[in-house]
Amino acid sequence: MNVMRKVVEVSGYIYRTGLVSGIGGNVSARQGDEVIITPTMVPLGDVSLRNLVIVDLDGRVLRGKGPSSELELHLEIYRRRPAIGGIVHTHSPCARAFSMAGVRIMKMEGFRDLGTGHIPMVPYHPPGSTELAEACAEGMLKEKAVVLENHGTVCGGSDLDEALLLAEFVEESARTQFIASMLGMEK
Repeated sequence: MNVMRKVVEVSGYIYRTGLVSGIGGNVSARQGDEVIITPTMVPLGDVSLRNLVIVDLDGRVLRGKGPSSELELHLEIYRRRPAIGGIVHTHSPCARAFSMAGVRIMKMEGFRDLGTGHIPMVPYHPPGSTELAEACAEGMLKEKAVVLENHGTVCGGSDLDEALLLAEFVEESARTQFIASMLGMEK
């Protein structure tokens, strides 16, 4: 599938499934030295081929208007992790609630390359800031998923399909951990 169509497809999917709402979240894919990213201030359910933005790895807009306010976060990850081909940033409710409560999400079995332990939590920095971009990229040097404190999740994969699967798995892991804690699971 065409990479631009995949960005549109994934954007609509995470909007319809509740991993983002309103104008939250963003999606991007790397294609060579260019990055296709969702536009700023557009709900992901309204992303189309016409409003996608294409930038180079320095952030210069090659096509479209305003890219997502988290453009620098995406670019910094792509610069530091050349094997990452797709990024999904969600504000998924359960994972976000864990981040707001300061509770780490356990890595559960079922997703290749996730490893064991907990999904790293990146300390809070204002959305769209250079500090957030740098901290998130640093957190993802050896990880494919991080939780942003009081914000959401960022998942990267070799392509958008892998990044999306991981974003769904992180949210499922948070839900499962919450249910288990209600049933008396010990930490």
